[in-house]
Amino acid sequence: MEKNSSLEIRRQAFHIAVGLFSVFLISYGLAGWEFFALVAVAGSIVSLISTKRRLPIISWFLAAFERKDKIPGKGAIFFMVGIALSLLLFEEEIALASVMILTLGDSLSHLFGRFFGKVKHPWNSYKLIEGTLLGFAAGAIGAAAFVPWIEAIIASAIAMTVEGFELRFRSRAVDDNLIIPLVAGAVIYVLRL
Repeated sequence: MEKNSSLEIRRQAFHIAVGLFSVFLISYGLAGWEFFALVAVAGSIVSLISTKRRLPIISWFLAAFERKDKIPGKGAIFFMVGIALSLLLFEEEIALASVMILTLGDSLSHLFGRFFGKVKHPWNSYKLIEGTLLGFAAGAIGAAAFVPWIEAIIASAIAMTVEGFELRFRSRAVDDNLIIPLVAGAVIYVLRL
């Protein structure tokens, strides 16, 4: 298996593990938005330091799980911010459903698209339709553990569709770890109005 494929499998497995552990912590009242915001701030500080210095355990972790990026750990930081904002903005069951769409939908869409996808996404040349479809299904199944099926299906479909766009803010791509849970949560919120 090529090095990039191995890295991507490790990254997405870590993404799923962190997401499921986060859902566990939230579900049992062991962590709220403040915890995830604190982890994001701490992660940002460690990221900044790691651009200047080699940090023993952190450097190994970044080498094992991170794509080469200007900002080390950027995806993990935005993952924590996405969870924190979901918990802050939405009631807990909506936030949990949103985190499940992020955890399963995003991770599995990348993996499935990379290894089995053939059809280019019409809005994003880096993504494949097969990955988006599997991500939608996986996200809906995960979200349905916390919200009714119809809400889970619609939220996952819209969040994974929006994730397919290359959204930009001031010429920088907006991280999908931030977009997916916020879109999913907003959709469920609107459906309940």
